[in-house]
Amino acid sequence: MEKSLVKPFLIVVGLMSVTALALAFTCDVHLNPTPGVKMELPEELDGWAGNELRFCHNPELCAKNYQDASFYVRNLADSNRCPDCGYELFNMTRSEYEALPKDTEFIKSAYTNDVGRRVFVSIVLSGMERDSIHRPQRCLVAQGNAIDQEYTLDVPLEGRDPLQIRVIKASRPSENIYYAYWFVGQERETPSHLERMFWLAWGRVVDSKASRWAYISVSGDCDPEGNAHEAEIKDIVQKLYPTLLTETMRKKVYSE
Repeated sequence: MEKSLVKPFLIVVGLMSVTALALAFTCDVHLNPTPGVKMELPEELDGWAGNELRFCHNPELCAKNYQDASFYVRNLADSNRCPDCGYELFNMTRSEYEALPKDTEFIKSAYTNDVGRRVFVSIVLSGMERDSIHRPQRCLVAQGNAIDQEYTLDVPLEGRDPLQIRVIKASRPSENIYYAYWFVGQERETPSHLERMFWLAWGRVVDSKASRWAYISVSGDCDPEGNAHEAEIKDIVQKLYPTLLTETMRKKVYSE
């Protein structure tokens, strides 16, 4: 077996082994309710104005055929009610709400800078179930995108080692996007979905606890040939990251 394939192979084998044990011993697993991040996004980042999103799920009107009407909180008189039909507003789309376990938490905001660039930031926080968080590639393809490129990007952060995040460049007719993401547990961070699944299974087996993992993403339009999006990702993440962590996680990653 080629050397480059050994590490992924061992990770997969280890993951399968721990997952098998987890499936056998999940009857006494308890949810550890404390996440590593805060479930809130700042209204302002230096140079970026945020606006949280809400979605109407009314199947007869605003969310007919799952084409949800979306609204910005700053434009609403009542952030809990649809201005068009009076239906309750949610933090996620109707399809997400129906597909994800009900203890999944979700928040999404759009950030716009002085020249009109807009990026979307979201946090998905898992609950007791393991399927609260899906592989980003699966969701992007399901939305009609083709995955064009995928790689890991180091984001320099003051006071700690660079944060590794995964970047996907994807496309569909007349649209090119980037999608950057990473995962935060109660004790660690990783850009790898497989590594997150490994630690999730490990916690269930060793500690009999289901940890709440957060899935953080930053997305926007990009040039299919260039890499200007990397500067934008770094700018947003460097300003956003210090606002996200709980005090316990902050002390851990900054070695305070």
